Amino acid sequence: MLIKSFYEITLLFMCFSTVNAKQAETLETMIISAPLQKKVAETIHPVNILLDDDLTFKQGTTIGDTLKQELGIHSSSFGASVGQPVIRGQLGTRVQVLQNGVSSLDVAGVSPDHANSTEGQFAEQIEVLRGPASLLYGSGAIGGVVNVISHRIPLFVPKTSSYTFEQRYNSVSDEWISALKHEGGGDKIAWYVDGFIRDSDNYDVPNEAIKSGSVFNTDAQSWSATAGGSWIDDWGMLGVSINRLDNNYGVPPVDELVRIDLQQTRYDVNAEFYEPFSWVEILKIRLAYNDYQHAELEDGITVGTLFGNKGLEGRVELVHDNLAFIDRGAIGFQVQQQDFSATGEEAFVPPSTLHNYGIFAVENMRIGDITYVAGLRVEYQQIEAQGYKSTRHLPLNASLSALWSAADDTQISLALTYAQRAPSIQELFANGAHFATQSFEVGDKSLSLETSYNLEVGFKADRDGLSTELNLFHNRSNDYIIQRRTGETFNLDSEQMDSSCVNHCLPVYTATQQDATFYGFESQISFPLRHSNSHTLEGSLFADYVNIIVSARVWVKLVAGGNVPRMPPLRYGIQLDLVEYNGVSASLRLTRVEKQRKTSEYETPTKGYSLLGANINYSWRLSKDIKALFFVKGNNLLNEIVRNSTSFLKDVAPEPGRGAELGFKIAF
Repeated sequence: MLIKSFYEITLLFMCFSTVNAKQAETLETMIISAPLQKKVAETIHPVNILLDDDLTFKQGTTIGDTLKQELGIHSSSFGASVGQPVIRGQLGTRVQVLQNGVSSLDVAGVSPDHANSTEGQFAEQIEVLRGPASLLYGSGAIGGVVNVISHRIPLFVPKTSSYTFEQRYNSVSDEWISALKHEGGGDKIAWYVDGFIRDSDNYDVPNEAIKSGSVFNTDAQSWSATAGGSWIDDWGMLGVSINRLDNNYGVPPVDELVRIDLQQTRYDVNAEFYEPFSWVEILKIRLAYNDYQHAELEDGITVGTLFGNKGLEGRVELVHDNLAFIDRGAIGFQVQQQDFSATGEEAFVPPSTLHNYGIFAVENMRIGDITYVAGLRVEYQQIEAQGYKSTRHLPLNASLSALWSAADDTQISLALTYAQRAPSIQELFANGAHFATQSFEVGDKSLSLETSYNLEVGFKADRDGLSTELNLFHNRSNDYIIQRRTGETFNLDSEQMDSSCVNHCLPVYTATQQDATFYGFESQISFPLRHSNSHTLEGSLFADYVNIIVSARVWVKLVAGGNVPRMPPLRYGIQLDLVEYNGVSASLRLTRVEKQRKTSEYETPTKGYSLLGANINYSWRLSKDIKALFFVKGNNLLNEIVRNSTSFLKDVAPEPGRGAELGFKIAF
């Protein structure tokens, strides 16, 4: 009863809005993912930023695990080693994961058991743009963008060389991580080197969830190494980097032992030119080439299916200053080519080549206390799939938004977005058994563009230590692409459709298009509880919710068509933060996740649960040039059985139980 009353009071507070306890500290942080690099307080679209110690404490094995506590973000877990970020219920081919502003160029969007190849271990900053970001980054970002920013290619020459060593241990999976980073330079040259090793066992869950007490085949071993360097001068910079990633992880739980052996070599080139013309502030060029492959190993040894992707992406951004009535703006061009291949028993998608070209412009204009932002992007996508006629789509994206500075510490925003997404390779051409999702997937080469009409209203204020933020969004999506279960089954023994199949059968899912409506809110409020010369105690209340309803067209009428599968439920909670007391900082966070009964056909509901987490850290200087950080974190301290509604494995593989993380970081 007490807990129930607490949650009711928490929800009451939510009506007044919100922002997390660290929001005030990040108001001056520049958003690198936006071409114009605005401050957080000046942004129209909602953004999450993790950096410094906050990023260290929240660092997880996957990008999704790192971000899952952030407002409006969940993780679509598939074992411990796969966690794709879910933004407002969108994931996969609708959420773009970037590495320093350029696509990951992997095959994470093809299947939920494919890990994202972008690692956050050495990230200096992680930015999340919630809502449509396709105007800047292409139709694959119609649901949002996650940008992992690092110093792999240095943008400046450091004053002194530095080394950072980090060691972590997680008891719930017996995971060890060792990481080392070095940055240095002299004169006009800067360099960067990093590397890490990760090793983990099967993760533990409450005994009531699984009799064995752990989820089989969730162990993983991975390593990565990076080297980069830059020439930096008054005119700008030119830099390159190379990264190697090897990741071997298990896929739980299936009838047989299946592992994925991922290997990637990525090359990046960055160039920046300061004031190349009188009217240009900066010209940025980004190039990336990724040679990616992973083998799905049957019985942990034999290659069953081999996925490969050789991807190339180039991006040019030109930021200009005042032009006529425009205060500031950016013009950009983006090109991407991917050669995708899948061979073997479980190759349900044909080899394909993707060509994508886009040109965009974003322009700012300020009139009085109101800043107007208008943007337009024109895109061309062509896919050539083996055995099929090539497909072509022309997505169009446009936006118009306004930010009213009602006072020095208060902003109100309104954003209108028109966005289109071209169907992906698997949505168009899938035709075969997909054992990761235990389904037989059938694509539709006649799929048309998804079209999204998005309205968003935002409020931010920071006054007398009270920081608040409220975001309301409504998105009407026409021709939304869904994998819909047909009711048919595929007989694996006879290798044909069989409605009477009993054993060795897979349900059939077909790519279909239906209209969908998305709406929800994100709200946080932080407030001081105690302040003195030695320390500060802060409190935060937070909540987020998204609802998605699908409709089916019948002639010109709309009838209820159910729900989109694997949607996140209502989530809310409270957090207490002790900020810097004699080098000690700590936090306590209680999150309530409600039951999810708004499920699609054939999908099971999930029960609600409460998550209690805590961390404490101590930072100190051993000398002028040596800084150390020690931290301890407790996860799921109530040892709740957590069924993640956004996961394909929620019914067979619950999330980790009670565990502790320990680690230290030393910089010198």
